[in-house]
This record gives sequence, C-alpha cells and structure tokens, in this order.
Amino acid sequence: MSAITQLLWLGLPLILAGFLHLAVLKRDWLSDLRRAPLDFGWSWRGHRLFGANKTWRGALVMVIGTAMACVLLESINQRWLHVNNPVPFAAARPALWGGLLGAGYILGELPNSFLKRQLGIAPGAAGHGGLGALFWLVDQLDSLVGLLLVSRPFWQPTWQVVLTLVVLMLVAHPFGAWVMVRFGLKDRIG
Repeated sequence: MSAITQLLWLGLPLILAGFLHLAVLKRDWLSDLRRAPLDFGWSWRGHRLFGANKTWRGALVMVIGTAMACVLLESINQRWLHVNNPVPFAAARPALWGGLLGAGYILGELPNSFLKRQLGIAPGAAGHGGLGALFWLVDQLDSLVGLLLVSRPFWQPTWQVVLTLVVLMLVAHPFGAWVMVRFGLKDRIG
C-alpha cells in the first residue's frame, strides 16, 4: 500500500473530526461539557493539571468524531473504492479504530499541557526563548505521537510514513490554528 494511501487512511478521519470539533466550538454545541475540564479543576503545586482549555467536550468530540469518520470511510471503501485498508483491524472494527485514533490524539496533548501549566505557560502559548521554541515544536507533534503510540499494536507505519506525518503536522497544526483564529475560536496562532 502506498504511503499516500496510508496517510489518507490515518489523516482523513482526524481531519473530519477536527472540522466537526470546529463546528461544535463555533456553534457552542454541548456547552455543558465546555465547562467540564479533563483535569476536573485539580491542581498540583498550585497549578492546574491541564488547564481549562482541555475539556471533556473536546475529548468526546474528537474520539466520537474520529470513530464516526472511520466508519464512514470504511463504508465508502467497501461500497465503491475497494482499497485494501492498511490496517486490517481498522477494516474489521472501524469505530473502535477511530476511537483509538481520537483518544491517542487527545492523550498525546496532555503531557505537554501538564508541563506547560506547571511552568506557568498559558494555554495556547509556547513560552519564550529556547524553551518556547521547544514547546512550539512539541505543540505541533504531541498529538501525532499519542496516536502513533495507541495505534502501534495494530499498525506499524514505515519510517517514510512517520517522517511524512511529522512534516505534515508541522504544516497542518499551525494552519489549523490559523483557521481557528480566523473564526474567532483562538486568540493567537501559537
């Protein structure tokens, strides 16, 4: 299977879930969950664990949205495309595969958020100097690392696919932030 097919198979459900998340944010759907932080408001050493921006709404929308997108993609594939799914598990259980990808995406962001909160760096900010540059880089790639880790038992991409994913994330993440700023969902790009 070509690297492009693997990238589409992995990335398209996350992109679709990301668009769904944008719609949920813009329309303020599931507003009760907007006020439900993943860290339950808990603190450590006087700082929030993940901060108010990491909510159950975002986590659920990404997990469920990615699961729905994987089911849709597999259904389209079985009816019209007939492409060999690069992940047999994903073909057999697309909803579970999508849920894993969405969960990995969210879980990958949490260690970085925790470190930034403990260092007093505001949500969405990277910090200053060399540490700021390091956090900016980690911000672009943390969710990719998370989804690669949770998908590892079912899919081991080639190094070319991983390298391509890294390059794409270094472009896609800032572009996604720009879109969110444009629609008034974020204050700044990075």
